[in-house]
Amino acid sequence: MSLKSLRAVTAKAVKDYNHGIVKANANTLKHKIAFDSPQLTYMFGGFSYDRIHQAFGPESSGKSSIYTYIAGQLQKKMPEEIERLAKAAEDEGDKEKATKIRTDFADKQVVIYLDYERTFDPDYAEALGLNCDEDHFILIQADSLEDGFNMIDPMVKSGSICCVIFDSDAAAPTNLDNESEVGSTGFNGAKGANTLKEVYKHFNILASNYLTPLLVVSQERANMNVMSHLPSQTGGTAIKFFSSTRNRITKIDELKDANGNDAGIQIRVRNYKNKTGTPWRDAIMNLYFDRGFDSDAEYFDFLSEFGLITKGNGGVYSADFWNESTGVPTGKIRGAANALAWFQDPAHRDIYEQLKVKVNEKLMSKNELDADTVDPEKNEIAEIAKEKNMSAEKLAEEALKAANAEKALEQEVIENPGEETPPDLGL
Repeated sequence: MSLKSLRAVTAKAVKDYNHGIVKANANTLKHKIAFDSPQLTYMFGGFSYDRIHQAFGPESSGKSSIYTYIAGQLQKKMPEEIERLAKAAEDEGDKEKATKIRTDFADKQVVIYLDYERTFDPDYAEALGLNCDEDHFILIQADSLEDGFNMIDPMVKSGSICCVIFDSDAAAPTNLDNESEVGSTGFNGAKGANTLKEVYKHFNILASNYLTPLLVVSQERANMNVMSHLPSQTGGTAIKFFSSTRNRITKIDELKDANGNDAGIQIRVRNYKNKTGTPWRDAIMNLYFDRGFDSDAEYFDFLSEFGLITKGNGGVYSADFWNESTGVPTGKIRGAANALAWFQDPAHRDIYEQLKVKVNEKLMSKNELDADTVDPEKNEIAEIAKEKNMSAEKLAEEALKAANAEKALEQEVIENPGEETPPDLGL
C-alpha cells in the first residue's frame, strides 16, 4: 500500500468513527497546566487534565484537601486553557476545530464531588479555593458506586465539567453491598473491586475525550496477613494501572499559630507513579486550615532554587532588580521572612508575578530526572522499619509474604466465584 492510499484510508477511518487518530503534535502531554502551588506543579511536572489521578495514604493526611484545592485551580484556569487550545488549533490552520473547542467547552468550570464518605464541608472547600455556588459545583451523595457514575456520565459528556473528585473508592458501596445482608457473602469485596475496574475503564476514555480528570481518593489499611501490618490499599489494583499519577500523602507535622493553637498540618507528597512527567519526587507542603496552601512561601523557595534571587551567608538574599527604585538600596535583604514580605508588598506585586511566570515555565519544562531521586518504595520501607524497630530486610520479607497471601486470596475468589456474578455497571 502506498502512502497516498494510507492517507485515503486514514481519512475514511476518521470520517467513519470520528475518533481514534490524532496528529503526533496533538498528543495528550500537551494538556497540562501549572497551579498556583508550585510544589504541586513540580510534583506533577504540570498537571494533566485528561487523565485519572490517585492520592492515597493514611486517614487525615490531606488527600481530600489536595484534590479540593486542585479542583478549585481547574475552575480558575480551565477557561484560559481552553482558549489556548483553540488558538493552537487556529495556528495550525484548523478553524473548524478551534470553533468546536470553544463551543464544546464554553463553560468548563463545574466540579463534581462524589462524596461517598458524607464528609464534604463547603466552608473548608471555599477556604481551599473551590467555588461551591450552583453554577460551578455539584455535590453527589449517591447510594451506590454504579448510581454515582451513571449519574455523572452524561454530565461529563456535556463538556462543562472540569474535574470529578471520587471520595473515596473504599467508602463507595456497590448495589450488591446494599442488597446483601451483612455477612451473607464473602465475595462482595472482590466483586466491588471488579466494578471499580469497569468504572476506571469507562472513565479513562471520558477523561481523554472531554478533558475531565478523575481524582480518586484511596485509603490505606493495615495488612492483616503479616505481623508487621504493612499498609496496603483498598479497592483492588485497577486504580494502580489506570491512574497516570499516584501520590502517597502523609502528615509529618502540625502547624501552630502565634498563640500555640492548631493552624494546619505539614504534609509530604511522595510520587510513586507519573506517566506525564518525572516520577519519584517528594514535596513538603504546609496546609493551613483557614487559607489552604502557602503558595507565596513555595514560590519564594523556588526563586532561590532557580537562581532568580541569590541566598548568601547569614541568610542574606540579593537580586539584581533590588535597587533604589524598588526600595532596596543595597540590593540585599536579610532573612527569608523579610525578603518574602518585600515580594508580598502591593507595591512590588507586579515584579513578583513576573517572577512567578518564570518559575512556572521552569517547572513545566523541568522534566528530567532529579539528581537526588530515590526509589520511593525503598524510602517507605526504611521509614516504616524505623517506626516498627525492625530491619528493612525483615520488613521487605514480610511485605513479600503479604503480597503472596493477597495473590492467593484473589486466586481463590477467581476459582470459587460463588453463585452470584459481578454487577453490570451499565455505563
